[in-house]
Amino acid sequence: MLRFTLRQLTYLSETARQGGIAQAARQLNVSAAAIASALDKLEAATGLTLFDRFPAQGMRLTRAGETFATQAEALLAQADALDRQAADLVSGGAGRIHIGTHHALAQRIVLPAVLAFRESHPGVRIEVKEADYPALVDSLDAGEVDALVVFDQGEDSRRHESEILLELPPLVLLSASHALAVKSRISLSELTGLPYVAVSPAGPGPSYLQLLQAAGVHPEVPFQSQSRELVQAYVGKGFGFTLAGFPPKQDRTIEGDTIVARPLKENIGHYRVVIARSRQVVQTGLIDRFLEMCRLSS
Repeated sequence: MLRFTLRQLTYLSETARQGGIAQAARQLNVSAAAIASALDKLEAATGLTLFDRFPAQGMRLTRAGETFATQAEALLAQADALDRQAADLVSGGAGRIHIGTHHALAQRIVLPAVLAFRESHPGVRIEVKEADYPALVDSLDAGEVDALVVFDQGEDSRRHESEILLELPPLVLLSASHALAVKSRISLSELTGLPYVAVSPAGPGPSYLQLLQAAGVHPEVPFQSQSRELVQAYVGKGFGFTLAGFPPKQDRTIEGDTIVARPLKENIGHYRVVIARSRQVVQTGLIDRFLEMCRLSS
């Protein structure tokens, strides 16, 4: 028989995350007294001292508390998944799906999958979270998302199971008026001396520019932009070339210039896109069906 409740574990997790009872109470919209009482009962039931308490400085998990809290997080994530699975079984298709991804992959893979999935599962609510890789992994471990569609950065196989969705060797983006645009493939030697237009900051892992430099090509970088659309606009004006994983959805830039995408002759490396899921959480058939849509749209 369990000696503690999911509510107590929730209060434990939030107090550890916020560093104090008052902060956790505000976050959960409950009274501080309720959280304090729940934590006292949890410590009494387990026989563990879960927190070191520092007057006027907050609370910090003890070593035993850290171990217990890690397992509590996993149990809470499983309970949340089980709750959603029960709702799915009852409704015959209704439920919720939470997916974490990057901006570029949301546009190219996740959005088409969402549109296709909603046609066959109109009662399912799909939520997509875009963030950087560390934040997405934290969300996966906390059970806030069901799966990730992300650029591979070496998932922890002890906590996550991953599946390669696709590999993205770099494409050379050039103005359609450039002399190299008539070629079906472009060699590294042909890029020597041409300016490079960079996306800044770069995405996860080594950037395509770094892969290019590792292959011995060191172009000047006179233009950088946080906007991929503006990077393509610079390219369209003939200010240089860039490398990209996906071909542009349209062959015209926001300035109305035509650009082309050509593969490299040489292999300089690639980005790998993966589906990552937690080993700690019960997976539902609903999530499996959505991820199959992601595979079809990739």
